[in-house]
Amino acid sequence: MIRHGPPPDAFAVVMASAILAVAAAESHYRPLALVLFAVAAAALVVLVGWLAVGVRGLRRSARELRAPDVVLRAFTLVAALTVLSAAVQQLFGGPGWAVELLAAAGFAVWLVLLPIAVRDVGARRPSQLRDQVHGAWLLVSVATSGLAIAAAALAVRLGTPVLVAAAAALWLLAILLYLVLVALVIWRLVSAPLVPAEVTPDSWVLMGALAISALTGNHVQAALAALDVTAGAAAAHGLTVAAQVAAMAWLVPLLGAQVWTAGKIPGLLTYRDAWWAAVFPLGMFAAASAATARTWPLEPLTTVALVVFWDALAIWVVVAAGLVHHGVRAVRRRRTAERAVG
Repeated sequence: MIRHGPPPDAFAVVMASAILAVAAAESHYRPLALVLFAVAAAALVVLVGWLAVGVRGLRRSARELRAPDVVLRAFTLVAALTVLSAAVQQLFGGPGWAVELLAAAGFAVWLVLLPIAVRDVGARRPSQLRDQVHGAWLLVSVATSGLAIAAAALAVRLGTPVLVAAAAALWLLAILLYLVLVALVIWRLVSAPLVPAEVTPDSWVLMGALAISALTGNHVQAALAALDVTAGAAAAHGLTVAAQVAAMAWLVPLLGAQVWTAGKIPGLLTYRDAWWAAVFPLGMFAAASAATARTWPLEPLTTVALVVFWDALAIWVVVAAGLVHHGVRAVRRRRTAERAVG
């Protein structure tokens, strides 16, 4: 998966495109949402094909998955599948088999990766984890929230209260994972002065994981209402509001840190795969804000959602152009090398 296939966080491009499709649909820009969805679906097919070709390196990949940084970033595949499932539901209202297939595939990958992640993290001292932690590790929380959204949607479609309980349990687990990993991040920040190299594009996942938690809360509340289950509704609403407010609170420090870093690291703004991990949180914040604005209701939050959506889309276009340019240059270098050998 690592050497012979895509890098572990390659599926962030699917996450970013799919959540922007959801946010565009939430804001009633359906044609744009369909284009973004098509890009996300095509990227998923290409990356899964690349992953399948890379299976010949499975033994080496298994060794590399022993590193927490690798296995935790690999949760982008789970998040990509579940967010794309939500996009199918949002844009087309189904078909049910497609939604369930994507969600089931995400759950299967989650079941494989989670025990490996627990093993790898548990095998290291807390101080080692503190020194290695960064924003992409929070993708395990993002992926778990994505599964909770899928479970809530399935509960409504099947009319099964048990699935609402499963969605709520996954949501609480995602919040717990977030708190544990953020505690490591805070520990790292207070242990040594912050240096520019530590402010990476995936730092935005600190906000994005809370945004998807707020979106999950909206889905859980909707499922509770649809099935006429009143138990836990007030607690779900409170957690949703808290997650939304906390996500908003992250915007200013993250933006300030990114601006502070931009002039201190040469080449920071050149294309890197990690930039997709910055697009996704902004798109997720827009989608979550639009959903939460309807639940409260709070009209100004709708305006915030629109502003952040267009910002996220602009960054998506820039990063996508960087990806294309990077790919073209790689092909040219390979052809040049082949001609030199020939």
